[in-house]
Amino acid sequence: MVPVVVVNSSLNALGVIRSLAQGHMPIYMVTTTRLCPAAWSRFCRVVCFSSLNGRALIDGLKRLGHSIGQRPVLILTGDAEVETVSAFREELEPLFRISLPSKEMVTLLADKTLFQKYAEREQFPVPRSIVITNSAELQLIAGLTPPLVIKPGDKTLVLSGQVERAVRVNTLDRAHSEAARMLVLAKRLVVQEWVDGADTQIYFTLFACDSNSNVLTMFPGRKLVCDPPAVGSTAVCVAAPEQAGALGALTRQFIARVGYKGIGSLEFKLDRRDGRFFIIEPTVGRTDWQEEIATLCGANIPLMTYWSELGQQMQELARGTEDVVWRSSIEHRVPPGLLAPRSRMLDGYFRLADPLPGIYYYGIEKFPDFACRRTKQLARIPVRAMAAAVQFFTI
Repeated sequence: MVPVVVVNSSLNALGVIRSLAQGHMPIYMVTTTRLCPAAWSRFCRVVCFSSLNGRALIDGLKRLGHSIGQRPVLILTGDAEVETVSAFREELEPLFRISLPSKEMVTLLADKTLFQKYAEREQFPVPRSIVITNSAELQLIAGLTPPLVIKPGDKTLVLSGQVERAVRVNTLDRAHSEAARMLVLAKRLVVQEWVDGADTQIYFTLFACDSNSNVLTMFPGRKLVCDPPAVGSTAVCVAAPEQAGALGALTRQFIARVGYKGIGSLEFKLDRRDGRFFIIEPTVGRTDWQEEIATLCGANIPLMTYWSELGQQMQELARGTEDVVWRSSIEHRVPPGLLAPRSRMLDGYFRLADPLPGIYYYGIEKFPDFACRRTKQLARIPVRAMAAAVQFFTI
């Protein structure tokens, strides 16, 4: 069978690998180190590159493509790789099967400031916002109504740890100071009015399109827990079939306007004041962090993309159910009352059918944090109680 090459070794990539494993094709995972949970999956072969950016990534993929020799399907799972592969796509297309929007559209959708202007021009439902590119434009914040959220335009700055993913503020003065601070490194910011609603009112649509922009599949989901709250990544999520109609209509409108190709997603928030959905941000050219929830519910987006790239008719998939809850790790707890009866909580790292990634993550990567927390808990035990316990167990 024609192999698949999955780039990166995040939890996102691990979910993609497990999804593709249903197709029984060879799966290569490109990473910079074997010291990661996904490298322990029994479903993939690990290939290490010196870097997943720039020429190192492109040259490494070209060598890998030549060695495989079957023009494998390429699936990306990180923003930095999308930016690089899109820029050098002409060099990779003879060696890999990959569908991406145009270069210009990848750049536009990946930058929050460019997307904001585009969305307003195309009349997409987005929060009222301003774009700031220099200190003189900070005064524009006064025209917005707090609370506000401030985001850097370039996502790669977030991935490198230079700036926060988002900062929520409750006053105009705080917004001005935070924006001025972030502007030093980020250069371009978008400042949005906060859409009123809890984390449980954040929704998403995961989708894939063929090379002619026809929708292959679409999956609506809802976040239950974000980490950190309000502005963080998905920690716990479920299917949202009750919103399939509204989210599907907005997503198809977006796909048609953009001329989208390949894998992508849209994040929405439901304004509890008037019940309207607002587009918060798109994900372009790659799978999303919580992509595996779709597979667990019966919509295997990576595998459907694989068959589409090969021009094959989609085969029968393993059936899923909508009572599945996906959790990124056992550290996250769901507030009481949010889970439906008989819901099945599945861990992002540990699976009985593929246990080693979870064993590595919890037993090696997270064990120091767990041991530190336990030590601090023991340190809070009164000295007399500790002495009494020692005396009891030594009698």
